[in-house]
Parts: sequence; structure tokens; C-alpha cells
Amino acid sequence: MTYKSILVGLDGSDQAKRAFATGLSLAKVLSADLHLAWVVSRDRGMDASFGVNEDFYQDMAERVDQKMTPYIKKAREEGVEVVGHTVVGNIKMVLTKDLPEENNIDLIIVGKTGANALEKMLQGSHSGYIVGHSNCDVLVVE
Repeated sequence: MTYKSILVGLDGSDQAKRAFATGLSLAKVLSADLHLAWVVSRDRGMDASFGVNEDFYQDMAERVDQKMTPYIKKAREEGVEVVGHTVVGNIKMVLTKDLPEENNIDLIIVGKTGANALEKMLQGSHSGYIVGHSNCDVLVVE
């Protein structure tokens, strides 16, 4: 199978960095487009419990944009067509459904565990969810 559009989930963890390196290598070899996604997790419970408002999420999204810039720059330096997506929402839905459907993604690459171990304990593995619910191939990087 040839992949034309690859989505890599980023979160600042070492495994996400390895997922990026894998996605970049595959995009180069396959002449595929590379989509980088960093999701600012929107927790409805936190909204209600702590009075978190939209400004908080927009501030976080701006910080994430800055963190994603070096990844985009690296991909462009390697000659890969790259698009960065900073999204406020549910990580599992954004990576499994929203971005893949909007961008005709045929391969999703994520790290096995991410930067937020507490969230994993409470909600379960994001990578496990993506593997089980995605409509395209998924590569989980350790």
C-alpha cells in the first residue's frame, strides 16, 4: 500500500518526537503529505469545575503553535509538504475522526504513550483508542 497523506500526533513527549521522525521519513520516501496535529485537550469537567473559559484554550493553542513550529520547519527543510494543525478538542476524536476525514489521511502515526500519564489512567490510552476506532492504518511508535 502507498500512503499519500500521513497524520502524526504530537504532544511534546519523547514518543511523539519519535513518531514525528518516523512520519517524516515515511513522507520523504513515499512523497506523501505530512499533517502534524497537536490537540489542546478540552475537558468539559474542567470548564465547569474550575471556570476555565475560551481564552484559556486560545492561549494554550497559541503556545502549542509555537511548539509545533520547529517540527514544521524541519519537515520543510527535508522537502516534505507539511501542514500543522493546532486543534482545541477531544484528542481521541480529533486524531481518529475529524482530521483524518477532513484531510483524506490514510496513515496515522502516534506514540504509544503521551505526555499526560494522569489522563491515560483516567481515560485510557489514546493510541489504543485510535487503533481500535480509526478507519485508516495506524502505526504506534514506542
